[in-house]
Amino acid sequence: MLMWDGILVAYGEIAIKSSSIRRSYVRKLMKNITLGLRSEGLKCNVKHKWSRIIVDVDDIEKAMSVLSRIFGISYYSPYIYIELSKLEDFMFQNCDILLGDAKSFAVRVRRSGQHDFSSRDLEVKLGSIIKGKTGLKVSLESPDRTVYVEVRNNDCYIYLWRRDGLRGIPLGVSGRVVCLVSGGIDSPVAAWYMMKRGCPLTILHADINNPLKFKNFINIARRISYWHLGEDLHVYTYDHYKWLEHIHDKGEKYVCMLCKIMMYAVANKLAEKLGAWAIVTGESLGQVASQTSRNLMILDSYSNLPVIRPLISYDKEEIVSMAKKLGFYDYAIARDSSVSSSIDCWARPRRVTTMADPNVISKLLLELDFNYFLNECVTSIKPVDLNVSL
Repeated sequence: MLMWDGILVAYGEIAIKSSSIRRSYVRKLMKNITLGLRSEGLKCNVKHKWSRIIVDVDDIEKAMSVLSRIFGISYYSPYIYIELSKLEDFMFQNCDILLGDAKSFAVRVRRSGQHDFSSRDLEVKLGSIIKGKTGLKVSLESPDRTVYVEVRNNDCYIYLWRRDGLRGIPLGVSGRVVCLVSGGIDSPVAAWYMMKRGCPLTILHADINNPLKFKNFINIARRISYWHLGEDLHVYTYDHYKWLEHIHDKGEKYVCMLCKIMMYAVANKLAEKLGAWAIVTGESLGQVASQTSRNLMILDSYSNLPVIRPLISYDKEEIVSMAKKLGFYDYAIARDSSVSSSIDCWARPRRVTTMADPNVISKLLLELDFNYFLNECVTSIKPVDLNVSL
């Protein structure tokens, strides 16, 4: 049985940054790894060597589960450490264990430092040792087992497989954003994509006085926190239903636009207070009537901050597939026999405009005393405890 010495972590996009940015991003990635592992009760030592991060930790499997949730990692592999002078002897003594029941193999070497051999030379040498000991066939195209060896000066790291990481850049290297998150499918996926681009999240939920929707939201926010390793996740809600009650029988086909304008306005107020640089929504171009190009353009005009829509070009099937992969979907569609409310919005009109008239919207907002209700909504903003019993 192989006894792993630690985990080798590789990063991708970070490596192409300028030297100063790269150093900053690597430090943040190491911090996120450390905080993530410690949050699971793991003692660890995380250090940077060359273009790799070395994680020394006792529970390798549990640690790899944590690393699967850390943004900025290209891949990670449990490794065995050997000094270069002992590499050939180690390979001879342990190649049977390394290859298991494989019928063919390949050796892949990556090397840096001053050596009198090339990576290719070492691949041939180690391959000859393994073939001579086991008699197995070498297959460079489709081997049953690949033995990876990374040589850094006199240090050698041997591993057998790579688990793909989340890629992206480390959470926290980009500015904080306010994400409008409902209890539905789209918005948490959009939030996840912003985390992948390094943005810590402040979640804002527009409470429409729907117990089932709110319960689904809490479970989705908890799932977002599962991915939000390395930075504090802020979660807020506000009383959006008061505005809906006021407009649902007056705004006619403009109700959805008026609803979203309030969401944008409240999100802007919270973002300005917290120093966030943008608001984020789960809108996708043309997915529903209120998300036509014209309507989105008008909605943008009611935001002082940039509106980021990570899902703008995704179709519903792609979003649903990603929601399932990330663990949001089941919470978004959940029904509860103990809660009598429907998951659908009670204020949605039968007809929704796809070509909103900005002049009509301006007139409606004035007639409906928008600023008064905006103040009411902002005043009602309160933090949410995700540990609350549901």
